Order: sequence, then C-alpha cells, then structure tokens
Amino acid sequence: MQRAALTRIVSSFALLPVLLPPLSTPAEDKVDFSIVGRIQFTVPGEWKVIASKSNASRTTFAFQISNPADEGTPDSTNLVLIAYNLSEPPEKQSFEEKRSLRGPSAADQKLVDNWDCSAFSAKQGHTSYVVWDCTRTVGQTGVYVRLAWPQLAKNPPGYDESMKAALSDVLKSVIPYSTPSESPKAHGN
Repeated sequence: MQRAALTRIVSSFALLPVLLPPLSTPAEDKVDFSIVGRIQFTVPGEWKVIASKSNASRTTFAFQISNPADEGTPDSTNLVLIAYNLSEPPEKQSFEEKRSLRGPSAADQKLVDNWDCSAFSAKQGHTSYVVWDCTRTVGQTGVYVRLAWPQLAKNPPGYDESMKAALSDVLKSVIPYSTPSESPKAHGN
C-alpha cells in the first residue's frame, strides 16, 4: 500500500511495534490505548494502527482513517499521537520544540478546552491537505497530536467537519493513565 502522505505530511518517524496492547470496548466500537505511567486515549475501532514505537521516553502511534475517496490514490487520512515523558530533560526539550513548530501559514484554532491547536493547508504531490496540530501537557506527559486529511473531489459531504469531530473526540479522550483496577475518568465523549 503506497501512502506517501504519511511519510511527508504526518511525520517522519522510524516506528517499531509497541508492546502495549489496546483494550477493546466492542459495545462502543472504540479502542482504548494505555501508555503505562503516562496517558490513555481512545480511537474508533475501525482506525488502523499503521505504526507504533515505544520506549521509556516517548511513545508514538500512527493511525490511518478509512476514506473511500482515497482508495487507489497515494493519499490517506492519518492521525499521529506522540506522548513525551517530560521528566526527562531531552524529551521536555523535544516536546517544546514540537509545540513551537508551526506549519506554513498556520492559524490558531479553538477546538477542545486545554488543548493548543493550529491548522494549515499543505501540498502533497498534487493534493492539498488540511493539517491540524494540537498539544497539551497531562501531568508529566507532553501530548502532540497531528491529523492530516486530503482535499479530494470524492470526499463525502461534510468530510472536513467529520474530521474535526474525530480529532475533537480523540483530544477529549486523552486522560492521565490509571491502572486497570482504577476507574478511569469519563472520556468526555
């Protein structure tokens, strides 16, 4: 499967399998991911994990979001979430650098309380993309989320709004990690 958009717009991470399995909640068709000692978050069950990497300092997940309009094209809709361990000075510096980097012509956007977001347009080959970058600190974890989606003629009606809603749901779901025996706070969905 050719997905050049992931490599240039979403991110350029060397990603390896992560050892933290997701916990499925089939009744809601959602998948909960726990980054032990840092955060938890939830994504729709149909999102494909296309890459993951984890170590004591940083955890990265990349998801592909299905869109029939991009089938047979090099384009795709992707979300990347990175959790930085801020108790380590190099990771704190990396997070602050990521937080301060802004796309060309990025404009601040208000989407979810306690998150700093900006959005911009970028070209991938001949395709324009909408890119949202959002950051937040949760305890000793810096969280960076990027959602990028192509502007395709065959996108379903309201696709841009549905992507903003999906991003909002993911951002609202990010909470501090709690052990399985603890009752996590409501995800705000």
